[in-house]
Amino acid sequence: SEGKQHILLETPMEQPAWKLLQENLPQHLRPRFVYSPGKVTVRGLGLVKTNKQLESLIEWLGKMQGALPEPTVVELPQSSIPNS
Repeated sequence: SEGKQHILLETPMEQPAWKLLQENLPQHLRPRFVYSPGKVTVRGLGLVKTNKQLESLIEWLGKMQGALPEPTVVELPQSSIPNS
């Protein structure tokens, strides 16, 4: 089902902030991330193993963080981390 293929990340972020962060993603990764108000959908990530999901998210969020003017902590809500 579609819900299992994709990972949803809740966010208070507004679209202009999202566009800024997305600029730092490599071109081939951009289609994986779909912004809508209140959430970002990471397409296809639910199809890989849980530990690989986390590794990929940490790497991709790290790339996005490069767009920010100063270091910022990115915290994932506990509810979005599936049990292994």
